[in-house]
Amino acid sequence: MKVPTRVPILFQIAHANKVCADSTITVTAPNGGPTARSEFIDKALQKVWAKLKKITAQTLGKGGVVIVPYISGNKPQFDVVGQERMCITGLDGDDITGMSLIADYATVGDVTYYRITDYSLENGVHTIRNRAIDKTGAIYPMSIVPQWADITEEFSIQGVKQLLLAYIKSPIDNRKDKDIYGVPITYGSEAIIEELYKCLEDFAQEFELKRAFVGVDELLLGKDNKLPANGLFKKFSGSGALKADGESFWEIFDPAIRDSSYKNRYDMLCAQLEQSIGTSRGILTEPTTATATATEIKAANYDTFCLVDDIRKALEVAFQQLAYAYDVLAEAFGLTPAGARGQYAISFDWDYSALESTTETFNQLSELESRGLIRSARLVSWVTGLSLEEAQREIDEARAMSTRVEELI
Repeated sequence: MKVPTRVPILFQIAHANKVCADSTITVTAPNGGPTARSEFIDKALQKVWAKLKKITAQTLGKGGVVIVPYISGNKPQFDVVGQERMCITGLDGDDITGMSLIADYATVGDVTYYRITDYSLENGVHTIRNRAIDKTGAIYPMSIVPQWADITEEFSIQGVKQLLLAYIKSPIDNRKDKDIYGVPITYGSEAIIEELYKCLEDFAQEFELKRAFVGVDELLLGKDNKLPANGLFKKFSGSGALKADGESFWEIFDPAIRDSSYKNRYDMLCAQLEQSIGTSRGILTEPTTATATATEIKAANYDTFCLVDDIRKALEVAFQQLAYAYDVLAEAFGLTPAGARGQYAISFDWDYSALESTTETFNQLSELESRGLIRSARLVSWVTGLSLEEAQREIDEARAMSTRVEELI
């Protein structure tokens, strides 16, 4: 009997939550003010960011995903394609210069067709080609599928420095010399996961064997000699409820369910899986920080947040690639005033509340500020999230207001 388990999914969801919760992304002009181009890119990235938790979970589960930006109705849109539908066809060092995707599929009549999209970059020319194929690899015109008839089969954009795609790769070590494709978060831990499956199967079997039943002598059955199929009744052959010597037919054998043994085994395997993946305790096992201090909590979660930090770095790289792609597309399709290529800046505000004590950090910054070792703007910036320049303006305005109030008094 196979007992389903959500062990790998739990790791994906738990880390996606830790990576994405209470974190934001902002796109502005380089000087901090909004422009038509920065607002267009910001709108595009916010759409992707809204689904960041799901995208991160898929990345950790599949090993990687590709975010494909495109324009539809003069609006920025995107698709998410799993790594299993992607093939890297060109590399320049660590930079991807060619990629093919199974972008879509459709069934017409009895034949299933696949839309293959090839992306290539050569000498600053970015080319996108679409083609329809069947399972044998035979190529057909795009019109073979009615909903693909309006898709341009090939177009190019000049002056491009990178593929107009964003590849998010899982940071897990693939144990290979070439680090081209990502691997799932549980890569290399398959043996431990199999032991977890077996432990859960044994636990379920233990409960199944302990189910209560009613014993029925076969003499009590009707002509069809059948019992209900729900397992409540079981048939026994004998001479009734008493043995020949007059003793009771039933001898109770009722050992206690070995729940503690199975629970200990399960907890041990969960701890091994957490260690194999490289996370701290508390993902599958019970957290050990119930009465810990802030410093002890940080130390206990350090391994997990090392992995979280690696995931965030991969996401930052991908969103930089995505912003560049939308910038190029906005220029190519004239969606914002021309000549604004590269006129944007991205800022990430990741949440670290589970790793750091805000009270402790505030006290440290306040002490440094009171001793004149850091600017007041540094403290205000940390509390409010403003830039240093904005924080300084806030301080100047507050002090000017305070001076006016004192003069009035």
